[in-house]
Amino acid sequence: MKHFSPLRIAAYLALLFCAGHTIGGMLLQKSLGPASDVVFGAMKSTHFQFNGADCTWYGFWYGFGLTVSAFLLLVAVTALVLDRVTPAAWPQVSVIAWALIVAMAFNGVMAWRYFFAGPTVFSVVITVLLVVGALRKAGKTGIFAQDAKTHPPK
Repeated sequence: MKHFSPLRIAAYLALLFCAGHTIGGMLLQKSLGPASDVVFGAMKSTHFQFNGADCTWYGFWYGFGLTVSAFLLLVAVTALVLDRVTPAAWPQVSVIAWALIVAMAFNGVMAWRYFFAGPTVFSVVITVLLVVGALRKAGKTGIFAQDAKTHPPK
């Protein structure tokens, strides 16, 4: 069932993750309590020079947060493109798939270490789907076989 392949499902989850991170985490900032508001205010008001630019910790936080959103969008688009790669062309692009898997797994480790369950679960599920999709594309046998026509049972 090509419409629901692991790479396509990973792409849709990455898009959902991207939207949730961007809208819920970056654009719709809400108060997390008085102590948090003080820290957030200090991040916005404390300026420093960095490589000749006037910066704030809020600007770093916001910019890096949107960079994560861009990464998640790249994961989604790349997974969709990889889903369309033919078996004959897979060896030429498989390194891209495995680099994406490593990057997404690293994202999951960082989410587990520094954030909370939501982004960790998304990262782990997306990583697993990317691995299964890559293995299927590589033509592995057993549960990872893409279909019975290309890999008949022994």
